[in-house]
Amino acid sequence: MQPFRFVHAADLHIDSPFRGLRDVDKRVGERLRQSTFEAFNNMINLCIDEQVDFLVIAGDIYDGADRSVRAQLRFRDGMRRLSEAGISVYIVHGNHDPLDGWLSAVSWPEGVHIFGAEPEWKTVELNGEPLAAIQGVSFPTREVRENLVARFETPDSNSPFTIGLLHTNVGGNPDHDNYAPCSLDDLRLTALDYWALGHVHTRQTLRRQSPAVVYPGNIQGRHPNETGPRGCMMVDVSEEGSINTRFHALDVVRWEPTDVDISEITSIDKLEDAIEQKLDDLAVKAEGRDVICSLTLSGRGSMHHELARQGAVEDLLTELRATASEAPWVWVERIYDRTRPEIDLDSRSEADDFLGATLRTAAKALDDKEGVQELAQVVGEVFTGRKNGLPAPTDDQLRGWTAEARWQLAELLEPEE
Repeated sequence: MQPFRFVHAADLHIDSPFRGLRDVDKRVGERLRQSTFEAFNNMINLCIDEQVDFLVIAGDIYDGADRSVRAQLRFRDGMRRLSEAGISVYIVHGNHDPLDGWLSAVSWPEGVHIFGAEPEWKTVELNGEPLAAIQGVSFPTREVRENLVARFETPDSNSPFTIGLLHTNVGGNPDHDNYAPCSLDDLRLTALDYWALGHVHTRQTLRRQSPAVVYPGNIQGRHPNETGPRGCMMVDVSEEGSINTRFHALDVVRWEPTDVDISEITSIDKLEDAIEQKLDDLAVKAEGRDVICSLTLSGRGSMHHELARQGAVEDLLTELRATASEAPWVWVERIYDRTRPEIDLDSRSEADDFLGATLRTAAKALDDKEGVQELAQVVGEVFTGRKNGLPAPTDDQLRGWTAEARWQLAELLEPEE
C-alpha cells in the first residue's frame, strides 16, 4: 500500500454570528465574526503547505441550515484552492447544515464530493492507484435520531485503507445533542480502518487503531466552554496501514479561563497587578492569538469585602477592558467573584452559639445522605410545583448550594472586627 496523508476536520461553523459579544464590544465582536473564516483559511493553507493527498470534513461546515451566501462563497473559494493544488475533498453534512437546508446554486470544483443521505463509497486515487476508500453519509434533515452506522457496509477483503465519514454522537455525550447516536462497538464492528467523526467539539481519540476513532473538535472556539487550542487532525498512514495522528491548531481567537487568588492581596491596585500578570501569561500561551478570558477571583482575604461593595466588580471589569492592548489582545469577558471572607468555617462551627449551631446543621447536609434528602424535600416544591416543571436538583447541586449558604450565613451573622 502507498503511504499517504490526509487532514480530518469537522465543525467549521463558518460565519457563526457571535451576537452576544458583538453587542458588548464592537471590536471583539467583529474579530470573532471573522475568526471562523480565518480558521477555515488556515485549514486550507495547512492542507496545501503539508501537501496532503485529501481532506475529509465530518459535518457542520456552516453554522445554520440557512447558509449565508458569504459563507458558501468563501467555502467554495477554499475548495477551488485545494482543487488547483490537486487535493480532493470529501464532505458530509451534519445537524447544523443538513441537506434540506437552503443552499445557493454553487458550482463545486473538480475533486469535491459531497455525500448524500445514503452511505456510498468513493475511492481516492494517486497516479491511477487506489489510496483509500471513503464511505460517508450526510444528515438529510436536522434531527437524525437513527443510528446511521447500521447502514454502513463492511468493506471487502480487497479494499484499500477504509475511512468512515460521519457526524454522530458516540456513547451519548451529554454535552451535545444525541443525533445519529451510536456506540464504540458499532464503529468497531464495521471493520473500517479509520472513523473520521464530527459533532463533538472537544478533540478526543476514542480508539487509536483497528479502527482509529477520532473527533478532531471544532476549528475555532465559539463560547467560553470551548477553551484551549482548536483545529484539525493530520493523519499519516504507513505502507503497513499503521496510523499516526497529529493535532494542528487553526484557531485565531482563543477562549481561556484564569484564576487569581486574593489570599495574599491587600489592595485593589495589587489585585489589578496580579490580574494583569495572569493576562500576560495567557497572551504568551496563545502564541500570537487574541484571547477572550473568563476571570475567577477566589480565596479568602480582606479583598473580599472590597469586591462585595456594589459595583466594584463591574468597575474592575470596565477598567480591565479599557486597558486591553492592541491586537493580539486579551479581553476579559466576565469576572466571577468566588472570594470568601477571612472566616475559618471549621473553627467557627465549633462555637456554642447560634451561628455555630447553624453552620453545624448545614454541614450535616454536606456529609450526610439523610441531610441531602431532607434538603431535597425542602426545595422540592420549587421544582415540582411549577406548570412546566424543572428538573429535580442533583445531590451535587444541593451540596453546592449548602456550601454557598454556609458562607453567606457566616458573613451575615459574624460581627466584623
